[in-house]
Amino acid sequence: MYRYAAFRLSVILIPLWTGLSGCGGATRDETVQDQDTAWTQAMDAGREALAIERYSVAEREYREAARLALRRDDPSAIDDAAYNLAVTQLAAGEAAQALVTVQQARETLKMRAGQSASVPGGMPGSSASVSPAKSPATGTTSGGTTSGPDAGGLDLVASAALYRLGRLDEAAPLAGQASLSGQTDIALRGSFIAGLIAAGRNDSMTLNASIRTLAAVRPPQSAVLRGDLAELKALASLNTDPAVAMSLAASSVDLRRETGDYRAMARALSVEAQAARAAGQGAKASALLAQAAQSLGARGGGDGTDPLANRYMSDAQLSVPLQPFDIKDVSHDSTTTR
Repeated sequence: MYRYAAFRLSVILIPLWTGLSGCGGATRDETVQDQDTAWTQAMDAGREALAIERYSVAEREYREAARLALRRDDPSAIDDAAYNLAVTQLAAGEAAQALVTVQQARETLKMRAGQSASVPGGMPGSSASVSPAKSPATGTTSGGTTSGPDAGGLDLVASAALYRLGRLDEAAPLAGQASLSGQTDIALRGSFIAGLIAAGRNDSMTLNASIRTLAAVRPPQSAVLRGDLAELKALASLNTDPAVAMSLAASSVDLRRETGDYRAMARALSVEAQAARAAGQGAKASALLAQAAQSLGARGGGDGTDPLANRYMSDAQLSVPLQPFDIKDVSHDSTTTR
């Protein structure tokens, strides 16, 4: 499963393939297998790098996977690699570049709309693989002709990128489309993004609809979903019951910390700060915003400081450093005074 599989860790050893088709005794089947293995390894290496915030490494691996999928002319594998590439760019704080990747993926897949999904050999894990089972990555089945890979993932990452850029009116319909995806994880995440956008647009009807959608998921609910639900409920309670909103946001913070989604944790901290301020607890609100800023400021693998971190710290109005343990501030003398 390649959607949302970026956070599963695996130890990957990538052998150098030097064989040529028809040379060294390799059959065509062996060559195809080696090529498919290279795609799988690039995808796995990208997920592992993304999980530890090595964004440039993850981006390079996903670009390689996309190149291999293009060479194979495999729509589902192209979709998977492009989606993960866009997610990586979004995680790295490059929302505008993620939108470019989504657009490129759409144009590339549009040319292949209606193409047979039975690509001989097929990339492992893509809907074009030889297994007839439904692909968890794309929601399509292998064999026959399809309308192309499920676009819900691209809608999701595009809506998230537009939300980050403050383009809420453009983000809203894409989040709505993602919420209709045939893949459950994409649909639920689309409903969550739709709720965030609705809160930013003061659209209580859509916000409450998103809450109902997430709440309707039968137990056991994942920590990610519970964190999403707590955050949306906190946003819905901000204007009516700040104390309840503060408690819900704090619960979301804990769940985000548990799942390792630290950017979402920082966002939940900012919601808790809004609730604290609405409850008349200005000092607590400032401390929470500073915590959110420092968490974002400590994000690895990127160049420069996250603009959102600077904004949170400015709103906190506290004289504390954004990056108190910044390695650039460390120096070691070659001599020691005794």
